Amino acid sequence: MELVEREAPLARLTTLAEQARDGHGRAVLVSGPVAAGKSVLVHHFADRAPGLGLLPLSALGSRDERHLTLGVMRQLVDDAPLDPENRARAVALIEDGVRGARRPGGEERVDDTVVHGLSTVLLDLAERHPLYLAVDDVEQADPASLTCLAYLARRLNSARVLAVFTHNGHGCDTAFRFGADLLRQPTCHRVEVTPLSPAGVRKLTALHLGGSVADARYADWHAHSGGNPLLVEALVRDYLGGGEAGPRYREAVLSSLRRGCPDMIHVLAGYVVLGELDHLDGLVDLSPARTTEAVHALIAGGLLTMDGFRHPAARDAVVGAIEAGELARLHARAAVLAHERGAGTTVIADHLLRAGAPADGSVLQEPWALPTLEDAAAHAVRDGAAGRAVDCLRLARLVCVDPRRRARITAALVRAEWCINPGVSSGRLGELVEAMREGGLRGADALTLARALLWHGRFDQAQEVLGHLAAAGQATDPETATELQITRRRLRHSYPSFLAALGPRSGTGRPPTHSVSADRRLRAVSALAAVLGEGPHPEAVSMAQRVLHGTRPDELSTETVESALLALAYSGRAERATAWCDLFLDQVRARHTPSRQARLSAVRAEIALRRGDLSDARRYAGEALAVLPAISWGVTVGAPLSTLILATTAMGRYDEAQTYLDHRVPEAMFDTRYGMHYHYARARFGLATGHLEMALEDLRRCGAKLCQWGIDTPGLIPWRTDVAEVYLGLGRPDDAKRMLEEQSAKFTVMPNRVRGTAIRVLAGAGAPARRPALLRQAAELLQSDDGDRYELALAFADLARAYRTLGEFRRAAAAERRAVSVAADCQAEALLRGLAVESATAAPTPADGGDGLTEAERRVAAMAAVGCSNREIAEDLHVTVSTVEQHLTRTYRKLRISRRAELPSLLGGSATVDLTDARRR
Repeated sequence: MELVEREAPLARLTTLAEQARDGHGRAVLVSGPVAAGKSVLVHHFADRAPGLGLLPLSALGSRDERHLTLGVMRQLVDDAPLDPENRARAVALIEDGVRGARRPGGEERVDDTVVHGLSTVLLDLAERHPLYLAVDDVEQADPASLTCLAYLARRLNSARVLAVFTHNGHGCDTAFRFGADLLRQPTCHRVEVTPLSPAGVRKLTALHLGGSVADARYADWHAHSGGNPLLVEALVRDYLGGGEAGPRYREAVLSSLRRGCPDMIHVLAGYVVLGELDHLDGLVDLSPARTTEAVHALIAGGLLTMDGFRHPAARDAVVGAIEAGELARLHARAAVLAHERGAGTTVIADHLLRAGAPADGSVLQEPWALPTLEDAAAHAVRDGAAGRAVDCLRLARLVCVDPRRRARITAALVRAEWCINPGVSSGRLGELVEAMREGGLRGADALTLARALLWHGRFDQAQEVLGHLAAAGQATDPETATELQITRRRLRHSYPSFLAALGPRSGTGRPPTHSVSADRRLRAVSALAAVLGEGPHPEAVSMAQRVLHGTRPDELSTETVESALLALAYSGRAERATAWCDLFLDQVRARHTPSRQARLSAVRAEIALRRGDLSDARRYAGEALAVLPAISWGVTVGAPLSTLILATTAMGRYDEAQTYLDHRVPEAMFDTRYGMHYHYARARFGLATGHLEMALEDLRRCGAKLCQWGIDTPGLIPWRTDVAEVYLGLGRPDDAKRMLEEQSAKFTVMPNRVRGTAIRVLAGAGAPARRPALLRQAAELLQSDDGDRYELALAFADLARAYRTLGEFRRAAAAERRAVSVAADCQAEALLRGLAVESATAAPTPADGGDGLTEAERRVAAMAAVGCSNREIAEDLHVTVSTVEQHLTRTYRKLRISRRAELPSLLGGSATVDLTDARRR
């Protein structure tokens, strides 16, 4: 290590050396922070000593050799050029001292004769050759050597000796006494070695780099080292090695600690555990004074500031050096201290978690430990930190010996794990079923178990739990009564086959009191049940929107949000549901709850599918299965899988759709709403790939179950429309009409996308002359705010075919252009391929754009199509209103339409372009 900014200490030592050479002996205590360069200073001066007429002798104190009696004195004697007689005398004295120091009781005390004799040997040598006697790290010297050195220092007044001792000066009582005694001597002087200044850091690093570095780099190195030369050089070496605060820096941190006193290591370990400087003395069993001294030493040594470690790598190095058992012991002790001073349960639980479950588990057996972990878990759930809640509850479950309480903890653990991965808790359900049978699981905890069993398709056990709950009359308290109502409504729309498990009266009525959060869940599941049972119910839609408005991130429940969003989507309000779902997805992603994120992604995918956004549907459904593996979805896997099958089928990616159909699904899924989604998706795949009989069978099964369960609403699954489409493919148009008429008669109110799709299929079953009017009506419905862009593309494609059948090729071309535009936007590749083939074989269209309009008529029509009034058109085009009316009359006649509203769909995607062009002209 190079000497930088040490000119003043060197000059001071030089002056004292000259005085000692002239017979005025001097003792010097060189102090300063650990690894500040004290050793470098005295060793460098040893090279100068001969030039000043002094003979250098050196010794090094070591913690590992403190048990060696007179070890430091032996080093000085071995280094001294003694004649044979004096060497033999010194060796004999050391051997006598070692033998005499081994006294009963472990006390080490060297005989005065030995102390005097060894000092005399060195003083006699100084008479012949002035001595520079340097003892590095004197605080680590053995006690007997310290006694001898103190004796020698008191006799330097007329001796030709410069005795220099380096000393960290922190946390070592023996060495501190030595230093204090030394400084009382009139011949003793102190030399302080301070950390490097920023300029000193620049100078030191320049010696290694041989060039300039950015000023910011020097500033960082000074900040990360506190001016400690050892740390600075380590940072430079890491920099030269292509890293920053890497292995050499971490090694230097540990080296600094090893050079310091044990108190520094203990305090730093305590700081790692507590993360603050307060209360360290109680944790590390040191007096406040010694703790403060060690903290100051760590700050002066460049390892700490008052705000923490100077660099994260320093903390990593320290943590890695602390034995796991010691770290656990400190955390256990910290938990006790935190409890005693009334800290929050979150702080105490953090220490308990880090302490783990040691062999004796003593701290975890404290009466406050278990409730602390449970309370911290509840706080974590409310804060969205599901992972932390799981850790707390797993530890609580591990140490709890009361079976009933353990069952409650396990139920809470299942709820917390549900936020991360429902599959993790499947192995605990059997234990909870047994606890329920033995009377150890009741109320809301039993309902948690029932819902988990339903999720995993263990319906027999779920029925047992629900039956036990009803038979035991546990629904009397408000919380359980509310949860029972919520469960009943969930069964109503998701597990209809098991609704009877609660009995005809259980869970009915309204509980007298319950929480606001539970009330929102109840309203959300009620809204969804109403929509599925009664169709697009205005009151249910309003209720769902109020729930979404009132739900805050800190009480975010996937069940609440999911039910409210689906109530909107199944009511034909997919656009509103999209905005809400995106908002909640952002919140869930920020809270790191994978299960909730996956479930909301699946809902977002289903909403996108209902809007005809095929790529978004595929993306979100894929994200749902990537975040939460299929095996963890239980029977609900039908939701994301169905969306993927439907989206990829509509996109024409049949091989990809087949891979999703090849996924193994639980047989129990087909007794749930999710199984009906799967039936429907498989039917759509069969319809697209020509397997019509298979598709018809799936649709019939789906329809029969939905009717049986009382959730037969086209907003959920419009299976009758698809059956009609299959009948058309089988050449049975009358049967197709019958199915659509049955649907229209049974459901007077249907979402626009359902009505539009039904009318599109109905057109295919009717006479060719009637098809264009029906298809235009379908297109108008499907391009509304809550329409379906994919179905809109199909409607325009059918319209193009209808016009070709009638020989109206200009209109066919316009409809086809719109179909291609919308299909491309949806990435409906199969439809695009079909349109391309049909276009290639169709009759040629005129060069005027396919609609027979003049340029003036097209400009007027384009402006009318986007809502401009006749007067606005006249003003923009600088013509009379009468001229505009005449142009529109001729346009209606040529396009065979009767009203302004039909212009956008027939003019296709060129309307906006034409409008821009018209306004420019």
